[in-house]
Amino acid sequence: MKILVTGGTGRIGANLVKSLLAKGHDIRSFVYPGDASRANKLDGYDRVETVVGDLRNFDDVKRAVEGVEAIYHLAAAFGGPFDNLQYLNINGMGTLNILECIRSELPNLHRLVYACTEAIYWRLGEAGRFFEEPITEEMVSRYHHMPYFLTKWIGEELCMTYHHQYGVPTTVVRFATVIEPSEFLNEDGLPQLFLFSPVYQRYKGQTSDDPEEGEMIKTIESLWTGEEKFLLSRNPNGRAYKQEFADVRDIVQGLVLGLEKDAAVGEEFTLGGAAVFDWEEAVPYLADRYNLDYVDARLPTSNYFEFDLSKIQNLLGYQPQHDLQSILDTAEAMRRGEDTGLIPTGVRFGGKA
Repeated sequence: MKILVTGGTGRIGANLVKSLLAKGHDIRSFVYPGDASRANKLDGYDRVETVVGDLRNFDDVKRAVEGVEAIYHLAAAFGGPFDNLQYLNINGMGTLNILECIRSELPNLHRLVYACTEAIYWRLGEAGRFFEEPITEEMVSRYHHMPYFLTKWIGEELCMTYHHQYGVPTTVVRFATVIEPSEFLNEDGLPQLFLFSPVYQRYKGQTSDDPEEGEMIKTIESLWTGEEKFLLSRNPNGRAYKQEFADVRDIVQGLVLGLEKDAAVGEEFTLGGAAVFDWEEAVPYLADRYNLDYVDARLPTSNYFEFDLSKIQNLLGYQPQHDLQSILDTAEAMRRGEDTGLIPTGVRFGGKA
């Protein structure tokens, strides 16, 4: 098939393109002009056409969809120099432009796979994320944080509306937080997600009107000795942090299944991973692996959740493979310059590699 991948040079898109090429597909990659620093990431691959354009420009989108048989819509305003209006125009209206072009230009489209986010489950008004039970697809929050979370949810609603109203064969995947292994270690080769220094820097000098929160901040400051350690982060109630992540390789597996499996049409799936990190287990393991001490402290912000992946497993046969050890092994191999089969993330918005 000829497949359009919006955001085809991104951390997920580039690795998806590589996987689709291996399956014999031809690719058109749609790249935002502001992503000049990685616009040529796929130039070394045969059967890849790169089209530069803006999702907000209907003519650009129409040119991108011309003649394709399937579309992965991964591109979005995320973490860049955008305000709320730009987020809505790119993530909302940009998605609408794609859908309208599908209606007018692609009556026989095989599949539209839309990338949404786990963040549509987070409850507006609650500090942090604490879920006693695994999160299912039905647990979407009633309201969503601006700008990214809300505008990605708007895109999902548009895609599913066009599926039910106009017959666009749509699949939605809601990504867990994605790990691309080359980003997982800091400059010293340590897994930065579990380090104490970033947490200390975040709370250093802060005060709080809440006495319990104030005590947590004081404890964090008192534990810092000036030397790096791991941190066994705990929720305010004392339970260790737990969060589900997804290695980019598992994300790609789920995306490919969304294209290939007929059962995916008209469905929304949480696309989580095998990397369910429980700080109570992970931090002692990391301390031993890297020969580094760790401290134990409660943090003011809650973080405790994992996903129920039974829907995507049962309907599509999804089986995530990459846990903490796999991610660390791959990250360390990439630091040594070994070929792991992954395309590294690269640099965003014109920065230097």
